Amino acid sequence: MAASALPGVNRDFRTGVPRSPQKRAHNAVWALRATILWKTAVPMILASVHDTHLVALSVIIAIFGSFTALSVAARVRASTGRSFHVWLVAAAAALGGSIWSMHFVAMLAFSMPGMRISYGVLPTLLSLVLAVGFTGAGFAIFHWHGARIRRVLASGFLIGTGVTSMHYLGMAAMQMPATLTYNVPWVFVSVTIAMSASTVAVWLAGRDHGTGSRTAASIVMGIAIAGMHYTGMYAATFTHSLRVDRAEGLASLGQTYLATVIGLITLLVLLLGLGAVQIERILHRGADREARLRFISELNDRLFRSSDPGNAMAAAAELLGRKLAVSRCAYADVDQNGDRFWIRSDYNAPGLQSSIGEYSLDLFGPRAAGNLRAGECLVVRDVVGELAPGEGREMFQAIAIEAIICCPLINDGRLEAMMAVHQDRPRDWTTEDIALVREVVERCWAHVRRIGAEARLRESEERLRLAVENAEVGFWDVDIVHNALIWPPRTKAMFGISANVPVTMQDFYDGLHSDDRELTATAFAAAADPDQRTLYDVEYRTIGKEDRIVRWIAAKGRGVFDEGGRCLRVAGTVVEITARKQAEEALRELNATLEARVAAALTERAEVEEVLRQSQKMESMGQLTGGVAHDFNNLLTPIIGSLDLLQRKGLGGEREQRLIAGAAQSAERARVLVQRLLAFARRQPLQPVAVDLAKLLNGMGHLVSSTIGPQIKVVIDVPAGLPLAEADHNQLEMAVLNLAVNARDAMPDGGTLRLSAHVEAIDQDHRSGLSQDRYLCLSVCDTGLGMDGPTLTRAIEPFFSTKGIGKGTGLGLSMVHGLASQLGGALAIQSQQGSGTMVKLWLPVSAAVEQTEEIRDEPVGSTWTGTALVVDDENFVRMTTADMLIDLGYKVIEASSGEEAMRLIGDGTQFDLLVTDHLMPGMTGADLAYAVREVRPEQAVLIVSGYADVAGIDASLPRLTKPFRRDELAARLRQIVISATAH
Repeated sequence: MAASALPGVNRDFRTGVPRSPQKRAHNAVWALRATILWKTAVPMILASVHDTHLVALSVIIAIFGSFTALSVAARVRASTGRSFHVWLVAAAAALGGSIWSMHFVAMLAFSMPGMRISYGVLPTLLSLVLAVGFTGAGFAIFHWHGARIRRVLASGFLIGTGVTSMHYLGMAAMQMPATLTYNVPWVFVSVTIAMSASTVAVWLAGRDHGTGSRTAASIVMGIAIAGMHYTGMYAATFTHSLRVDRAEGLASLGQTYLATVIGLITLLVLLLGLGAVQIERILHRGADREARLRFISELNDRLFRSSDPGNAMAAAAELLGRKLAVSRCAYADVDQNGDRFWIRSDYNAPGLQSSIGEYSLDLFGPRAAGNLRAGECLVVRDVVGELAPGEGREMFQAIAIEAIICCPLINDGRLEAMMAVHQDRPRDWTTEDIALVREVVERCWAHVRRIGAEARLRESEERLRLAVENAEVGFWDVDIVHNALIWPPRTKAMFGISANVPVTMQDFYDGLHSDDRELTATAFAAAADPDQRTLYDVEYRTIGKEDRIVRWIAAKGRGVFDEGGRCLRVAGTVVEITARKQAEEALRELNATLEARVAAALTERAEVEEVLRQSQKMESMGQLTGGVAHDFNNLLTPIIGSLDLLQRKGLGGEREQRLIAGAAQSAERARVLVQRLLAFARRQPLQPVAVDLAKLLNGMGHLVSSTIGPQIKVVIDVPAGLPLAEADHNQLEMAVLNLAVNARDAMPDGGTLRLSAHVEAIDQDHRSGLSQDRYLCLSVCDTGLGMDGPTLTRAIEPFFSTKGIGKGTGLGLSMVHGLASQLGGALAIQSQQGSGTMVKLWLPVSAAVEQTEEIRDEPVGSTWTGTALVVDDENFVRMTTADMLIDLGYKVIEASSGEEAMRLIGDGTQFDLLVTDHLMPGMTGADLAYAVREVRPEQAVLIVSGYADVAGIDASLPRLTKPFRRDELAARLRQIVISATAH
């Protein structure tokens, strides 16, 4: 066959363009060789070539298709419902279609000189269906929210199968006079590349990528997909054959033009897909932003409507849980040790159990504990996949947590609280999810802090108000910028102005006495002068605007300046000192003559001697009080009880009732006198409970500061985690306040007062003389004048004082010493002149928990009626007690001793109530109560004692102190009834 007659010799078989003479000669040789081989029927392996431009186009299609598929996959992950399926189909079409397009363009890039190649339409279209269909199936079974490795492998296998089938079906669609065979090892390599590239594609599609990482992933995927195709092509061998169909097929168009058109169409479709993704992403972001703003607005409304931190956190947990559609949202408080935490409240999806309870953070594994204690957010998308056994997986699964976001609150370097969202299945948390949880948590913590700060501010303001009112101190504030004056009612009263009348600076100047106006104005100007900034400290007279009363006022204050030196305001306090000025005037008059001074000195000496005699008498009385208290109260019991019954029954006429009332009043005064003497003798009844020293001292900080004045700085140094002290809460507060006042008097020019507490181990040789044990040491230390040796020696003596007549009773340190002794502790003082004073108070450690609930007094009413056994060695006391019980409705059996009472019990005497004196000859009341309860465990018992020392009486035994009235007895019996009913 002539070269000019051979097909494809004169014109390019792809483009139809006439060839050059050299090209035509070259092709003619190939055509002649083919004709000879065809005629001689000798098999011949055909050589092939690839168009480099179309190869590059195929790779570009693969890369661009991978980028589009990953972009669409991002919308699949972010969608739900119908839009999820729409984007799923789009992702399958993008990846499968681009793979098919790359394959077809690559096939069109393939040619064999002298050989016409065409493609069957039906197999070619079927290969497209296979590519898209298998890709869609792989994406359909893939779990887009928290995929596991098995799903990834299954999806990759399906898509890889589709790619392999599409490739080899497309190869089978080739129509040419040649036989196609494959090299099996290279086929296996191409299949392996297809499966690997598909699995990586699925894995990348399930992850969140930025644009840069998505581009890099697309390049790798595109090269891998193209590499699979060309590996498969390398495995193919074409052998000339006479029996192959030589139909023209799709050869009507040149291969280059056809490949270019298909490539451009594919790229256009992918561009449209990317455009749709971007538009949908913009719309979705807008909708998300709007929904987020609505959610934040609703959260803010719910938070600011709640003044209780617990309610605020519960509302936030519910809103966040519903917003993210999680199974649970909870918040927890963390103990000071940073391990134990309590979930107080949580939001739960329907059908899910609450997680409220106490937990240990370390049980959730080192990752959770380490992140949260370091202040880092804990994010776990798949508990099983990310946590190994023994690393907290079991604890998470025990409360149905398979995925979690947990944000910590760090305060002063310590983990203080946590808030978390839980999911009962693996979930691929997005960056938006994590950011939303962080924002909600930050807003919640800020709101809780604000509530706490407002509560502390209100408490501080209330304490300041009470302190100012009780101290009869007024304040003033001059706003220099706005020329405004702020006066509370007390300050207005010092200028004779009603509380509801507004005031101005002119009212201030008009209210000054004419002799003091210039001095006061000059002092105020100096305080407001940026160059001087002096302390405004003046004493002046005011003439009341409304009442025209002259008053002496002492005012102090300072100016407040900005960074530029401008005075913004001058504020301070005022105190009325009229009485002091009058006393000073009287003193000047007394000093007018020597005779008056001598007379005053003699008078003062006489008063001092009288006070000394009174002090000695009171000291002796205090020493005797403890011994005579029982007998004195026994005497008062029948007197007060009898007079109370006589008053109730209304015996006698008006004169007799008046006499009875006078006697009752005198008896009551005697009763009060005994109580006061017991206080001086340090035998007052105490109510020891478990006291938190840290809470007590921190709570007294503002009260102490306002009591001792602004010139003294108060420092409270109490470490966390102190054990509780065994003390009387009210008496301990009074002791601290007394010590603070003593320190204030020792620092007339100001200084520092330090209140501290710590645990101290006492050994046998300790200077306090306490038994060997652990104690809480409360220290009150000042930087005042200190005491010399003689003063320090007598400091705790009753009635000893260095403050002068009328300035102190001398009982402060003595009562604190007595309190410490009664509680089983001790008091020690360290002082040196010019170096200040330190008072140490040791208190025993309590084994109980802190008592926080107040005991409410039940109203006095009727008790049960029955038979009462009254035991007392004093006939009149026993008789009076019996009369009160009879008046209350009881039948009474009397016994004069514990032994007699035991004989009555042994004889089978039945009674409902035992009322017994404590201190009796022989068997005491406590011993009698224990003996009776051994026989009758549920027996109601009331111990009556006229002595403050109740050592040996179990705290569980009800007690009543002598003397008492009928109502006091009835109230105590009612408490016994209520306690018995409760048990």
